[in-house]
Amino acid sequence: MINKLWLGLGAFVIVAIGVVAFVSLGHGVSGTPGQRLEGWATSTNLGQDVGTLEGDGASVRKAISAGKGIDAVHTVCAAMASDAQTYNDNLPSPDSTVTQLLARAYGLEYDAAESCYRATSTRARLLKVSSRDRTEAATLFGEALRRIRSVTGHTVPTTTTTVPDLTGTSLF
Repeated sequence: MINKLWLGLGAFVIVAIGVVAFVSLGHGVSGTPGQRLEGWATSTNLGQDVGTLEGDGASVRKAISAGKGIDAVHTVCAAMASDAQTYNDNLPSPDSTVTQLLARAYGLEYDAAESCYRATSTRARLLKVSSRDRTEAATLFGEALRRIRSVTGHTVPTTTTTVPDLTGTSLF
């Protein structure tokens, strides 16, 4: 009898832990759909992430226009690929539309970085493909941010401090 009691209590504890773990998904944010989405966007630093990817694209353009050479461009592109992969790991969001938009945008940013990295010169056709992909990703980021604003009533600022200065002495 006591063994059955312990077995039943053990099973209850395991199920309770499973329920708590399931409820905790979504970065531990609860409440209305808007509250969950806003909490997720805040806890994942979505605004900074989008800003960083925008900054990565700007750094590619600056490296090319400053004549830094393809090695400098490749360095920025490698960072962009890493950033896109890292930020994609924050998905899913509590909102399926936002998740789909961001997944597509992060995928395009990664594709842009890959094209950029495979370019053999600063005049290569792959850099144009990269630019097109970054432009399309920016559109999707805008759609995702507008969706978040419509659900939460709040704007997600997209600021970053990680855009390297490519004038004068640079990281390259």
